[in-house]
Amino acid sequence: MAEFTGRVALVTGAGHGIGAAYAAQFAQLGAMVILADIDEEAVVATAEQLANNGFQAKPAVLDITDPAACSTAVDRAVAEHGALDILVNNAALYRNRDFALAEDINLDMWQRMIDVNISGTFYMCRAAIPHMKRQRSGRIVNQSSASAFATVPRSLHYSMTKAAVITMTKTLARELGPFGITVNAVAPGVIDTEATRMVVPDDVLAKGIEATSLRRIGQPEDLAPLVAFLCSHSAGYITGQTIVVDGGITMLG
Repeated sequence: MAEFTGRVALVTGAGHGIGAAYAAQFAQLGAMVILADIDEEAVVATAEQLANNGFQAKPAVLDITDPAACSTAVDRAVAEHGALDILVNNAALYRNRDFALAEDINLDMWQRMIDVNISGTFYMCRAAIPHMKRQRSGRIVNQSSASAFATVPRSLHYSMTKAAVITMTKTLARELGPFGITVNAVAPGVIDTEATRMVVPDDVLAKGIEATSLRRIGQPEDLAPLVAFLCSHSAGYITGQTIVVDGGITMLG
């Protein structure tokens, strides 16, 4: 726990679900956590709950599709806290996604997927990299998905963007390694969040759970300790990796 004391972490999509769990994990380990989300009400409430429990947490309202806003959020974090040690790119278009065969994918949705899941992740990395290079240290964790490895009908647009995140992760890891910066990705399977319950039909969710070797749905708490480990000093020789946390779905597929 002591190694996170004094470190500054920024987590996107931290108002809900998995991102909130990541933020809580870092806060509980002693880090100063900036919770960023486009949903102002949710991110303020989540940050206040952590702060009221005695942890260091601040909210930041952020639309990651705006590159200037990403730069401002990162610069502000560094100006106020002296550094940015950890960046977790969890924010993605998931809650408001649709399911459609390739020829029926709405083109606005296609572009929105790219803007949020690929460009938004890149904009945040791009904003953080100069600061981490100056520090000659840093940890970046990007959120991919098990659907980047498994064939998911009616989900080409989402799966494609999450596959792109893996390539981005590997390339950044090669570029940033000489500066002491590691870049890894986490690829969750079916995780029990409000968004999952909203988006995934009950019958599809049941089939997904049945497809796991563990026969249960994942929890955000199944992911948070892994992300904390990847951001720890102990993981300093791990970079360019994508770790799948899916209860065994892609293994069985």
